[in-house]
Amino acid sequence: MDVSETDLPGVGKRFEFGIGGGETVVIVVHNTGRREVFVRPEPGADAEAVLDLTDQQARVVGSILEGAYFQPVATDTTTTTIGDNVMLEWYTLDEDAPLVGKSLEEANVRSETGATIAAIERGGDVIQSPDPDWMFEAEDHLIVVGTRKHHEQFAAEAT
Repeated sequence: MDVSETDLPGVGKRFEFGIGGGETVVIVVHNTGRREVFVRPEPGADAEAVLDLTDQQARVVGSILEGAYFQPVATDTTTTTIGDNVMLEWYTLDEDAPLVGKSLEEANVRSETGATIAAIERGGDVIQSPDPDWMFEAEDHLIVVGTRKHHEQFAAEAT
């Protein structure tokens, strides 16, 4: 990514870089520490103000953007803890998942893994407490409840 830097005598420095789609981010760092962030929607257009930050605010925002507070990690599951040892996790079934093509009754998930399938999302619809004759398909998003051990069993045997 190319960042252009321009001295602004008596003011500070201006930095510009493209963010795609013809848009440009413009950041003005004043000698006082103040930072202004603008977006230019297309070449030649006026830049629109987005943020006006003090030096301290800019440093906090910068450290957040840099990842000092949180480093996102892409996963195939999303976990929520309920109480001390019960977890709710989302799973997405791949085409080759053992559950695909089976009914909930046929899969016998609770007996086999100890985990419970609480809901299934398919095509934007959410099926709460699916019936035993529910047939699993690839790309189904499952909401599964159980202990860590149950989830380990479920992940190993069903996904």
